[in-house]
Amino acid sequence: MKRIRPDFYNEFHCIADSCTITCCQEWKIAVDADTNRRWKKIPAPTDVPERKKNLSAYTEKKDGLRVIQLDSDHRCPFLAENRLCRLVTAYGDKILSETCTTFPREIHRFPCHIEETLMPCCPAVIDLLEQADAPQFPDVPTECDTPFFQIRRNILRLLLPASSPVCSAEDYSIEDHSVQDDSIKHCSTEIRSAEVCSTEDLLLKINYILQELYRNDSLDETLIRDYFSADTLSQLSDAIQSIHLPAEDTFFECNELLQDLAVNYQNKNLYCDFLNPIISLSEYLSESATDFMHPVSFSSLDTGISLSELWSDFQIRFSEVQPLMLKFLANEIFSDLVTPDSHLEDLLIRIQWIALEYSAIRQSLFLQWLQNNRSTLTYEMVRRTLVIITRMTGYEEEDIREYLTNSFEALIWDWGYFALILGH
Repeated sequence: MKRIRPDFYNEFHCIADSCTITCCQEWKIAVDADTNRRWKKIPAPTDVPERKKNLSAYTEKKDGLRVIQLDSDHRCPFLAENRLCRLVTAYGDKILSETCTTFPREIHRFPCHIEETLMPCCPAVIDLLEQADAPQFPDVPTECDTPFFQIRRNILRLLLPASSPVCSAEDYSIEDHSVQDDSIKHCSTEIRSAEVCSTEDLLLKINYILQELYRNDSLDETLIRDYFSADTLSQLSDAIQSIHLPAEDTFFECNELLQDLAVNYQNKNLYCDFLNPIISLSEYLSESATDFMHPVSFSSLDTGISLSELWSDFQIRFSEVQPLMLKFLANEIFSDLVTPDSHLEDLLIRIQWIALEYSAIRQSLFLQWLQNNRSTLTYEMVRRTLVIITRMTGYEEEDIREYLTNSFEALIWDWGYFALILGH
């Protein structure tokens, strides 16, 4: 069975004690049944602070899953002060559970191929994305191709048109090579002729197309090609640009979304160093700065400048990190948009979740930018934000549906609300 993976996949390696955002802290570390059985016969290393009868004694059942019981600082008890794993030091890599062995790798097994990806909740993965000029996200084998993979392929070409073949020979089943070559050139021209859009506008187009496809009774290659054609994309661009999306509404809605996303983590005292300062400022702005055009002041900004001006200034700074954000979104699309047993509704839900994630990242960076007296968005700040927000949004499929159902009027948003949280 063929395996496909991004071209940077094999470059990943754990940066161990050099990692500033360890995966051994502040989230669930699953222990599979086979590992737990082995751990029942293995004593803890002598340098583990609290000695128990065996390694399994350091685990617990939580939400139906066996996980490592974290200490009072929400750290794995096997994490040493030098940020290395005491288990690996004492017993070698083979002692680790499947989760610790594979993270941040993710594997999806489809009927006729396997996809291997890297999750962005690891800082070393963000480093790979940052360093990649044009990351390659491969097509599925011809015999595995379905309308969902065709949709994903077109979305990836919209986000990163230079990062993968715009059309490959595998996209066609035409025997005549001269016709095939012309088709490839035509497709290449269509995609590349579409004007450069903001990241927000690209996501708005993607959601609109998915909603239109969702409304159709049948889904085939011809319909997908039509919706991703240059003419359709150009018309969508004109329509989107003509719509007034008040920045004030987007700002305050995203402020509320970030607070809602953070509340459970704050209640559990997780990611406090990151969340507490920005959520405090977020709540202050929601309560005290309700007039977007009125000057605001707070401890880190003592000059009277309106939120409208601050938001506009931030957009200029945020545009500087858009190359990384596009690579990040492309990786999310390749990893999460299509999974085994997907339905078109699932694709819509995942695009919504990715948009929510993007909005939370942007809002978090805006609040940090304010706190830092409107200084540059440093790479370290962006990387930390990407890692923590993606850990906070790393829900399982059922949990995503439950969150969306409980937090919004409908599981499937209308396009207007999708546009509201993104803005232009």
